[in-house]
Amino acid sequence: MRGGVARKLVVLLVGAFSVLGVVAPLAAAPAQAANVNALSLLQQLKVLPNAHQTDYNRGFFNLWVDANGDGCNTRAEVLKAQSSGSVGYHGTCTIDSGRWLSRYDGLVFTQGTKLDIDHLVPLAEAWRSGAWHWTSSTREAYANDLGSPYSLIAVSASSNRAKGDQDPATWLPPLASYDCTYEARWVATKWRWNLAVDAAEARTLKANLSHCGAAARIARVARAAVQFANPIDWVAQSTSSVGNGSGGVKPAGSALDPRFSTCKAAKAAGYGPYVKGVNPEYYWYRDGNNDGTDCQ
Repeated sequence: MRGGVARKLVVLLVGAFSVLGVVAPLAAAPAQAANVNALSLLQQLKVLPNAHQTDYNRGFFNLWVDANGDGCNTRAEVLKAQSSGSVGYHGTCTIDSGRWLSRYDGLVFTQGTKLDIDHLVPLAEAWRSGAWHWTSSTREAYANDLGSPYSLIAVSASSNRAKGDQDPATWLPPLASYDCTYEARWVATKWRWNLAVDAAEARTLKANLSHCGAAARIARVARAAVQFANPIDWVAQSTSSVGNGSGGVKPAGSALDPRFSTCKAAKAAGYGPYVKGVNPEYYWYRDGNNDGTDCQ
């Protein structure tokens, strides 16, 4: 049958079905946006040593907020979204009952109080790999990220606490069948928030995901909006003393790098160059030739 005749016949059929209240599909539904291989996202992450390993404070991240003002905070929203059955609650939005599968260990729960809401990339790990120089509003957004299906997960308290703040180089879910999904989502979350990976973490993820096949492919997530704090403000806001390498403490508000005393030391650790107006670290150093870049 020629194309023109075929098209006319299809139009007539659609009209007939429409009259009868029946929808006649003309073709298969358009394919969903192509998945992305987590290995390709991993290649886009910076490999850097962890920074600020001793000054993390959970209070730097504001938990749990009611971002949309519907009376349910982030914890409740995750429990509602990840329950495979209807949920029961009391008060404004305290989740009592439902049915949840803890992906880390395969345990099933029907009481909301028995579950932890885990940050797939823990807050302390996010801090070490870049969140230390975010604004407080960006850290709050990270801690309550409902914009990605990977960032937050309801799991058993025991598995969450066994994980702590470890990365995949030292901890993977006890349920081995979830490992590939876990690592792929770890990479996607770090990519979403433009966080770095350390060398051991990068090696482990590359080696493991290389054997995951189709399980390494996940739905693409959008980049999050990340804002960087003025470095002087960050030092002033820090609740921890920051050593200056000589046993002393740098005063709050000083325009000095709380990690390294010189550009040479920063570069040796894999940091720099820093560009004026782009990298907040620029203001920690002296731009000797006033070209807008230091630690080159």
